[in-house]
Amino acid sequence: MQKKANRDLDTMSVAIIGSGLAAVGAIKALRNLGIRPTVFDWGEGLDQDSEKKVEALAATSPVAWTPSDRKWLNQNHTLRDGSSIPKKLVFGSDYFYGASRVEAPVKATGNVPPFSYALGGLSSGWGAAALPPQSCDLSDWPVDADELQKYCEIVLADLPYSAADDALSLNFPLSSRSAVPLQLSRASEKLLTALHKAKVLKEGETIFGQARLLVDAGTGSAGAGCRYCGQCMSGCVYGSIYKAAHDILALRDRGEIDYVPGCLVDGLAEEGEHVSVCYFDGNGELRRQAFDRVFVAAGAVNSARIVLNSLGEFNRKVQLKSRGGFVLPVFSLRRLPINWPHCNTQPGLFLELKGKGLEHWAHVQISTENELLMQKLGVSAETKGFVSRVKRFIAEHTFLLLVNYHSDHAGTYELSVAAAADPEIANPLYSVQRKSFPQAKVMWASAIRLLKVFGRIGCLPLFPFAKLNSGAYHVGGTLPMRSEAVDSLETDTLGRIHAWKRVHIVDTSVFPSLPGTTIGLLAMANAYRIVDNIQWSKDIGASE
Repeated sequence: MQKKANRDLDTMSVAIIGSGLAAVGAIKALRNLGIRPTVFDWGEGLDQDSEKKVEALAATSPVAWTPSDRKWLNQNHTLRDGSSIPKKLVFGSDYFYGASRVEAPVKATGNVPPFSYALGGLSSGWGAAALPPQSCDLSDWPVDADELQKYCEIVLADLPYSAADDALSLNFPLSSRSAVPLQLSRASEKLLTALHKAKVLKEGETIFGQARLLVDAGTGSAGAGCRYCGQCMSGCVYGSIYKAAHDILALRDRGEIDYVPGCLVDGLAEEGEHVSVCYFDGNGELRRQAFDRVFVAAGAVNSARIVLNSLGEFNRKVQLKSRGGFVLPVFSLRRLPINWPHCNTQPGLFLELKGKGLEHWAHVQISTENELLMQKLGVSAETKGFVSRVKRFIAEHTFLLLVNYHSDHAGTYELSVAAAADPEIANPLYSVQRKSFPQAKVMWASAIRLLKVFGRIGCLPLFPFAKLNSGAYHVGGTLPMRSEAVDSLETDTLGRIHAWKRVHIVDTSVFPSLPGTTIGLLAMANAYRIVDNIQWSKDIGASE
């Protein structure tokens, strides 16, 4: 979408807070208008030794990697520490998960809600799944699905996208003319063929197809796209899995943004025609800088902290919604051929369920092979013997389902900010996990559907071994958009609370609810939409 930029826009000072997916969506919309924003970010990254190791591996073909190289890539302490669901790490590091710090203390009861101070935010370790939203999942949104679909297409036009125009398109448009699908593993192909033969496909109720991922499928040749190295769940050394950091660094290097790392924003103050951004620098000193317009994309947790701090809304409780679900192993009566480690190990298939007992789409990712499962089972290509053969038999007859629910049926957190006793000390954020289990009726309805679907192809979901994913990494809804805001912390369709006219919250904070499908693409599209729908003018910065 090309707009004729106002001749005064290039002199307008605009700030973006954060560097995740929503930030990238907003930045691209601003660049389309000719605006060069300043991006405030803490910018945590992988340690230098690990970066050097990644660069060395990326310079070689996977066939040249040694067993010690793969051991380094696969390192994950959560596979051994008793965690029911292994934690997603990147090259053995959890740097992209936020933690309490002096400038932004966090005190949590229960699971800590996901937030990040990394360059690229939580997308530094995400799965890159991407589906457009559907109207049944946006019933409480003041923006309709058709408008958001338009912005999904705009965003996807500038991203690597692995997708096939298959049965998923019955309800979820492909949204791109340039999608290039990854090569499916033989196990995924076998399951996909079986699902088609079983005739379980029914538009609006049971649809399935190849997983849609923000991944550069390329040709699989050297230096181009996915290299099918079998390490996707541990981190992609070739950079084929899209991360917001890719765009942030490219925009910085082209001079299209002023990227300012080492900054942790504490609050905002709208003063007349300007907005002051108050932030801690790398030395812990509190600084201020004024802008004509500010876009907050710090993530649902940090954006809520910034807003509550700014308004002095201490001890005010806000609800943080999440997309809950569970991980479910499935036993196949038929052998599934194993490609690992010569395959892409992201989920290969999507299954979407709706209908009786499921008013919203339940999103199921089907993972036939991944290195975390292989490590959990203790499968190794080098190990021989009876025990090894038994483990390999289990691997050849087992795959995983990652089941995700709409936030109406999932867990919540309660967030609040307390005033620190010393004004020179940052105010602490308190988090309490109020509900972690998805609604029983929804779990029951989806369990019955899963039994029926997979029973038709000779597979048995192993429900006694299901693990609740109560600490889901997809959250939002702290500052929800409304057609008519009735609460001081509700926002309009441009992401503004009533007290502000020049500050827009553009991340998942403003989602009234979270679809069970995927929210990364939606976050980018909605952020782009907000910027694109501002009627810009030099005199007042922006108006409607």
